[in-house]
Amino acid sequence: MNQYDFQKTLGKYLSGQHSPEEEQFILEHLKNNPLDESSVFEAEKDIIGKRIKRKLLKNTASKSVIIRMTPWLAAAASVLIVLSFSYFLTKKESPAITSESPDAGTLTVVEVKNTSGKPQRIPLEDGSIVVLEKNSSVSFPEHFGEKSRLVYLHGEAFFQIKKNISKPFIVSTGSLQTKVLGTSFTIKSYDGSPSVEVQVKSGRVSVYEDDYIKSDNKNGVILTPNQRIVFNKKSRKMELSIIENPLLVIPVSETEHGFSFSEVPVKNVFSALEKSYGIDIVLENDTTDSCLFTGDLNGLSLFQQLDLICKSANISYDRRGTALFVQGAGCSN
Repeated sequence: MNQYDFQKTLGKYLSGQHSPEEEQFILEHLKNNPLDESSVFEAEKDIIGKRIKRKLLKNTASKSVIIRMTPWLAAAASVLIVLSFSYFLTKKESPAITSESPDAGTLTVVEVKNTSGKPQRIPLEDGSIVVLEKNSSVSFPEHFGEKSRLVYLHGEAFFQIKKNISKPFIVSTGSLQTKVLGTSFTIKSYDGSPSVEVQVKSGRVSVYEDDYIKSDNKNGVILTPNQRIVFNKKSRKMELSIIENPLLVIPVSETEHGFSFSEVPVKNVFSALEKSYGIDIVLENDTTDSCLFTGDLNGLSLFQQLDLICKSANISYDRRGTALFVQGAGCSN
């Protein structure tokens, strides 16, 4: 049996869709072929061999499966979990996650699949919230480890993470890992899609290629509010940009003029928008110095606001990466 066939058989075993012959093959293979442990499980490796338990939640229904281990299987359990992670990262099926649990005899893993037609709100034990979109799934330990909070995502979800500086929250999608201490963000990572997208609503998010990718030149970026990254799975290229509908990061009332202006220099209007949305606005020349703006920008999106300002001042703007660049002839004296 080649490696592909083995991983395919292992995936069936992990998902409970195996035949008795396939189960026997997997157990014998793990017994006779110990493998090196992955560094992903460094913090949990002492407990992996003590327990395996899977709990599947579909909508509001749940089902628990407990596997009792013989002594040799307990010793090989970490290999089984490592292989299941490897399978998840490459084939995107049947993910398994390690965790700590009060019961020394079992390991508890929860997989939630949203088969309904609307988003599902999933509370985690640390106070974090996952809003799972339809046709998506998330897997996580019932009890997080001591050093990190690791979850696996298939599809799309919005994460609102409870801050814990000593235990970072990590979302793995196979191609990318998204690491935060406490923030809110959205990840889109569908199995059939050629790319992974991460959008930040609040806080700072570290996005980087997953540890299983063997490369001396791994990609990684820090995202702040209203920024997004699109990662091409094949080319491994990251494209940084501003999200399509930027949100306010500070209240309008904290700016000097709010969003209602009367004979205010255009450069000051841009400064107010820059502060309110947390997006860099670069004036490429001084042609706007003599321009004044009068208007009410309340109730408009950022790009609608920019279009109105630029039209009044005979200028234009371009989106380049995570910044906006303003140029043009400007106002006549």
